[in-house]
Amino acid sequence: MKDTDFKIIGKRTIPGLRIRKAAYVQGAQSPNHIHENARFVFVLRGKFSEIYAGKKRECSQYLTIFRPANEEHSEDYYGKGIVCLSVEVLPDWLNRLSQHQVKLTDSVDFRGGSLPSLISKLALEFDSEDYVSELAIEAAMLEISVELARRKDNALRKESVPKWLSGAKDFIRAEFNQTLTIAKIAGAANVHPVHLARVFRQKYNCTIADYIRLLRIDTAKKALASTDLSLSEIALNCGFPDQSHFSKTFKRLTNATHPNIEN
Repeated sequence: MKDTDFKIIGKRTIPGLRIRKAAYVQGAQSPNHIHENARFVFVLRGKFSEIYAGKKRECSQYLTIFRPANEEHSEDYYGKGIVCLSVEVLPDWLNRLSQHQVKLTDSVDFRGGSLPSLISKLALEFDSEDYVSELAIEAAMLEISVELARRKDNALRKESVPKWLSGAKDFIRAEFNQTLTIAKIAGAANVHPVHLARVFRQKYNCTIADYIRLLRIDTAKKALASTDLSLSEIALNCGFPDQSHFSKTFKRLTNATHPNIEN
């Protein structure tokens, strides 16, 4: 890219991070290149596209991009008024994140949620010259890193759920108020019971038994709010052997943190 294709608006360096704000000329193009260190790119204004790893991403306001070190990419700045904030991340900074199980290793991009407010905060602190702005910048970068890592993990979990497991979950949802066994559910999914139990817990962070209890309790809560049925009738309709068992399970599970059964 030629020097006339962009203008550096500002630069800042804080421990572990090198930050640059730049405006790009409409029609500028950047050929394939790599950066030695990982970096975040925050689109503050305008639109452009980039090619990376054989894929294309369209970039517009408030998109957050994380690029690992040495990722080959190119850009086409076709829009007007493009302004980006890029943050080069030194290896030690990323290593500190990974020590707290916040791992950023793959190229990702996300928008929405808390990211627009975090990006706005980061841009504001970048322009500030007071004595706490460095601390505020690092705090914003830590929040953004955690948000990206969480979204990446959630996306991977959703993408990696095998079709047979989704089928098993649907079967449970349809039959949860009946007497179910692991073998019966595994038969419906055409997998081995041990494999079903292990993968179900890995993907949904609860056992099949816990999931069935949660479904029964959730249905019972809706019945309590919308029908005039007695507790014993609701208990039997939801698959509990009696009212006493229902009451004990209801009290235990409604006071506990548990997975979202709608997922």
